[in-house]
Parts: sequence; C-alpha cells; structure tokens
Amino acid sequence: MNATKKKWGLICWALLMVFGPALANPTNEISEKGVLKGHVYDSKTGQAVEYATIAVYKSRDNSLVTGEISDADGAFAIKGLEAGEFYVTISFLGYDAVRYDKITVEPGRDVVNLGDIMLDGSSRSLDEVEVVADRQSIEFKIDKKVVSVGEQMTSASLSAVEVLENVPSIRVDIEGNVSLRGSTGFTVLIDGKPTVLDPSDALRQTPASTIENIEIITNPSAKYQPDGTGGIINIISKKNRMQGIQGLVNVKGGSFSQYGGDILLNWRQKNTNFYVGGDYNNRPFPGESFSERRTVNNGITTTKISEGENERSFNGGSFRAGFDWDITEKDFFSIGIRTGKYNMDSESDLYYTTRQTPGNTILSEFNRSDAYRGGSYYSLTGNYQRKFAQEGHELSAQLNYRSREGEEWSENRLYSENKNQINSGTRTTEDGPSARWEMRLDYTKPIGEKDRFEAGFQGRSSESDDITTLSVYDQTIGEMLLQEDKSNEINYSRNIYALYSTYNGQLGDFGYQLGLRGEYTLRDILNIAGDEKYTLDRWDYFPTLHLSYQLPKDHQLMASYSRRIDRPRGYYLEPFITWQDMYNVRQGNPNMDPEYIDAMELGYLKKWELAQLSLEGYYRVTHNKVERIQSVYEEGILLTAFANVGTDYSFGLDATYSVPLFKWWEVNLMGNMYDYRVEGSLNEKSFERSSFNWSSRLNSTFRVMKTVQLQLDGNYNSPTVTSQGETEGYYTMNGALRMDFLDRKLSAVVQVRDIFATARRVSETQDADFYNYQKWERKAPLVSFTLSYRINNFMPKRNNRGNGEDMGDEEF
Repeated sequence: MNATKKKWGLICWALLMVFGPALANPTNEISEKGVLKGHVYDSKTGQAVEYATIAVYKSRDNSLVTGEISDADGAFAIKGLEAGEFYVTISFLGYDAVRYDKITVEPGRDVVNLGDIMLDGSSRSLDEVEVVADRQSIEFKIDKKVVSVGEQMTSASLSAVEVLENVPSIRVDIEGNVSLRGSTGFTVLIDGKPTVLDPSDALRQTPASTIENIEIITNPSAKYQPDGTGGIINIISKKNRMQGIQGLVNVKGGSFSQYGGDILLNWRQKNTNFYVGGDYNNRPFPGESFSERRTVNNGITTTKISEGENERSFNGGSFRAGFDWDITEKDFFSIGIRTGKYNMDSESDLYYTTRQTPGNTILSEFNRSDAYRGGSYYSLTGNYQRKFAQEGHELSAQLNYRSREGEEWSENRLYSENKNQINSGTRTTEDGPSARWEMRLDYTKPIGEKDRFEAGFQGRSSESDDITTLSVYDQTIGEMLLQEDKSNEINYSRNIYALYSTYNGQLGDFGYQLGLRGEYTLRDILNIAGDEKYTLDRWDYFPTLHLSYQLPKDHQLMASYSRRIDRPRGYYLEPFITWQDMYNVRQGNPNMDPEYIDAMELGYLKKWELAQLSLEGYYRVTHNKVERIQSVYEEGILLTAFANVGTDYSFGLDATYSVPLFKWWEVNLMGNMYDYRVEGSLNEKSFERSSFNWSSRLNSTFRVMKTVQLQLDGNYNSPTVTSQGETEGYYTMNGALRMDFLDRKLSAVVQVRDIFATARRVSETQDADFYNYQKWERKAPLVSFTLSYRINNFMPKRNNRGNGEDMGDEEF
C-alpha cells in the first residue's frame, strides 16, 4: 500500500510540474509563417527541371528543416517556415548544385521568392563538388559524437556493429561484442526509443544501410535515463523528409553463405508522412577453436583439451512502419511499429582429450554441440508534440510498449572416439516472455534569449518469466530425460518512476547545464520453486553538469560530470544453479548491488575549413564493480557466479583527427588509450590488477575517379585484464571498393574484411583450483558484394520530434 501511494503521489507531482507551466501559457497564439518559392530551369535549354530537390537547412546548426521537389513546370513552394535564418540547396542528378545563403524569414515578410534558378550541367570535376558537399563522417557536439553512417561508402554492406569499429571510444571484438570506453554496460536506443533486444543483439540485427546517424553519448544529461556504465548508443533510422515517393533498396551476398537485403519506402504529402521498411540478413561466422582447462577437486587434477571447428550464425528479419501527421502548425503526432525475429545459431564439432592425475588416465572423445538463442518481438510507439508561440517552447508526450518471446537451448552429445556410440549428453533450455512499457512527459521553456529550462517525468514498468530445464542422456533408453529437481522458474517485475530537471545558460562565451534526476525503484524477484521473494525498494539521485567555453578562432573546451547506474541483468540475480552445458553451470545472487558510476570528461575541439581535431580526456570510477567469477563446481565442471568485487578506475584519452590531404585522399586517425585498475576482495582475499589499454584506427578514402572510391582501414586492440585473467590484443585490416552508376542511382560495393586473417580471441582465467585457456580464430578473409538503388533521389534525414530512450537490457 505504501509503495502504491508513493507511485501515484509521484505521478501526480510530475503531472503538475510538467503541465502546470504549459497550461499557464496561452496556446492559441499564431506566429507568422514563411513561404519559400521559385522555379528551376536548365541553363542551356531553358526547359523546366522536374523532380529537382530543394532542401532547407538551419544556418545555425546545419540541420535539415524540410524539403520539396519541383513539379513539371519546375515550380516549388515550401510553406510553414518558422522565423529564422536558413540556407537552401537546389540539386538534381547530372547538374551542379546551387546554394543560397542567408535566407531570412521574418514576421511581416512571409514570402521569399528565389525567382528563376538556373542549373548548369556538371562541368566541374567531381573533386570540387564533393569537397563542398561531403559532411564529416564524425561530428563532435557538446554532449555527443554523431556518426554520419550515410557518408560511409561501405555502409550498405555492414551492420551497426561494423560501423562502430571506426568510431572513437568504441571497441569491437571479433565476435561482434561492443564495449564503450572499455565497458560492455551501455544502453542502445533506436530513434531515441526503447529497443526490445539486448544491446549487442540490437546492434548486430540492424543493417547499416537503414541507419542515417549513430549518436554516442558518453556523459548524458539528467534528461536521459542513467542506465549503463559507458553511456548511450542511439541509432537514428533513415526516413525521408522530402515531398513525394522515394525509396532505397539494398541486396547483398558474400563468402561463407552471407546474404540479405533491405528496402525502405517513404511517401510524404503535404502535412503527412508514411514510411515502411523491411530487412533480412544471414551472417555466419565459421572458425576454429582450441581450449585447455585444468581443475583440481579432492586432490584429483583433471585436464581437458579440446580442438575443432565451430560456427556462429546471426540471422533474422524485421519490419517497420510509421505515420507522421502535422495536425496544425503547432501540433504533431506520430506512431510507429517495429516487429521481427532474431536468431543466433551455434554448431561445433570438437575432439576432447581428458587426462586425470594421479593415475594418468587418458580418455579421447568427440563432442557435437548445437545451441540456439532467439525469438520474436514487437514494439509500438506513439508521440505527441505541442509547440507554443515562443520558439523552443515545447511540450511532448510519448508512450512505448514492447514485447518479446525469448527461447534458448543448448544440446551436447559426447561420443566415443570413433563416433559410433553416445557416452553422455545434456540438453538445457531457457524460455521466457517479457513485456515492458514506458511513459514520458517532457517540457522545455526558453528563458530570455539564450537560457533554457527542461523538466519531465518518466515511468517504466517491466515483467518477465524465466523457466530453465535440464535433461540428461540416458544410455538405457537412448533419449534425453528431464531432471525435475534441476528445473526452475522465476518471475521478475520492476517499476521505476523518475523526475528530472535541467537548466541551460550562457554567459558570454561560457555555457553551462545543470541537471538533477531522482528515481524510485520497486523490484520483486519471485523464485517459484523455492517460494522465495526478494524485494528492492529504493530512491536514487543522479546529478549532472556540462560546461563549455568558446575560445577564439574555432577552438572549444567542454567539461562534464554525470552519475550513472548499471543494474544487474536478470540472470545475474537468479539464486539457483542453471546448467549451460555439460561442462559449465552458473548461479546468480539476488542480493547483489547495482554498480554506481562517477564519470568525468574534459574535451577540446578545433575545427578548420576541412579538418578537425578532437581530444577527450575522461576519468571513470565504478563502485560495487560486478564481475563474473569462475570456480570449480564438480570434477571437470566450472561454475560462473556474479559478485560485487570492489572498485575499478579508468583514466584515459580519446583522440581523433580527420583531414583531406588532397582532393582525392581523406584520412581519419583515431586512438584511445586508458589506464585500467580494478581492486577489491575475492574469495576473502584482497586483489589489485591493472593494465594499460590502447587501440588505434587509421582510415583512408581515395577518390580514384568521379564514380569510384577505394577505402582501406586498419585497427589494433591491445590486451586487457579482468579480476581473474586477461585477454590478448589483435589487429585487422579491411578494404572496400565502391562504384556508382546511372547518375549515382545505382551503387556497387565490394568489401574484404580481415584481409590477412589476423583477428582472434585469446583469453586466460585462473585461480587457486583452476586454469582456463581459450582461443577462437574465425575463417577469413570475409568477402561481400552489395548493390544499392535509390528511388527518386532518396534523401534521408532523421525526424527529431521523437523523444525517448532505452529502459535497459533486462536489468533489475
């Protein structure tokens, strides 16, 4: 009852805080709107140019406002422009683009006529045009990095994971696992809204060809949910903002049975916009593995050596559709749906040699293992936004619902050396549906000319069931038999209610933002079999601070601080033993504390006309550090548990420099170096481990001809440590060739990844009673071929009316 009162009291307080200021302001004020019009003609023939693209950008931040396509008479009229300063580009395939700067819309001047616009045939070299038109592939802003995926020549053939390989602060291992400044605890959003998938699955599942931008937010403000050690990765989907019907189609294939494709169609007519898209991809990763494991139990040392081949395959498809409606000049509504199926299949054939001492017993066996993880999902999102008369004065509401059916199983069969008899085997399953919803209210009010106040309320609720089973092979009947005593069922429920407020101000060249967020968490874990219930009832507070100072001549300093939280995933909290396969079990801890993170950054940014330099220093302290702890469970079997082992510290520097050395050669150099230290107590013994970690990337793009580009990039990742071991470093080299045809409507990309087959994962963990060495090398090089076709000069741009963020990855 007390929890219910708290919940509804918090909701009422939030509604009063958010809606009160809005209701106190009249909503019926009408501001004058501008109209931009003109005619587009061929300068030589004088004929009208139909389907020319007219794009309107804000001069202040280069963001696309709206666009139009000229009609059969070459005429266009763009209505509903807010007061402000813009620049306009007019372009069409086969012509040089024309740009008009300092287009001003003022009250009382509601029509801007550009008159007759004459387009010249493309007489300048491609180099001259592209140096002006290309954006930086990575843009640095006060609170985030923005990766322009559409600017990367290989984006049509990749997933979001491969795109992130060339982003500062990001590290990707050869299995596609992403870490942000050394941490795998981060939040993934899609269009600023919750994703139903785990972070790594969401990145693997998203084709890069469907992405316009990726935002990396390492120190989010109080407006954002504080979940995740590393920060937020926000994927912005492509969506056309131009009038008419446009689209984009990609088809791809490659070595080791890679294949897939995606399509996006967009229809924008006056004040409505409808889009629909779908994709399917199959991405297998075959490789070879070797492992050595030694365990000591009751005076007997068991050594298992395995080697052989395995393959992990990620495949699945998705469908998305949405509708945007500009109800009035002040009211906007949108709704979107996303559904799909994700799958991860694993197969391995390994030869085992087992030796026990004393006695020197040797046994040779063959192990066939199959595993699956996947399921179906869907999400539904609705947004409403109200703009008031004052520019920047807004109120928005959002409701998200998402559901997922999860299924996992793993089957191991251990044969005699000649494979004619099954000696033993196990089958484990883990199933469970989950459902989550989120409600947001966000209010923004400008104060004076440069200051801004923001406040909001967020409520999120999640519930899931998890059922695990173990079956063991019975030689007498030749089947797997269910072990009832080793099957478990658990139910999770979690509700989080939050209030936040931020204040942005400007004092000359000095800018600041202060923020505070309070969150109330009520979490219940019910162990059905053991009839045990674990409850968490707590308030947490998260302050944030962002500072900037504009130095002379395009220099800028930025500093920030935020407090964050990384909540344990569901299976980290399960109080029982779960069998993963015949050699590995795991057990969670329902009383484990979340990690709390203090993160500080100091950044420097320098821009030249065509080049830029970014330096970011950071210091991060993680309290209640959570680690996977391994120990001997039984003879030859390892137990993985989860524990708060102590505190870790990361102190490092991100550096990025990009410059076109010549008109035909652009270079991007990125590096990340940090000192990592973890200290605490494990098995009643104090420990301290440290390592100096670094990674570097060099990306070179060559414009060989007007319609041909070549790209080469190299990556190196250094070794790193954990509380019980370390992982080796490795390097890779990739290359790609892109060719454009049919006035750039059709593009072809050939890509070769891991050219010299140098990527591998090697790790060691050890303690007093065990040693574990693992090595996996994927088969390489990986070759792929992609065809892309643009329908009606498709021009994607994000729709920034949405508000939202992820609720986390099954975190409780």
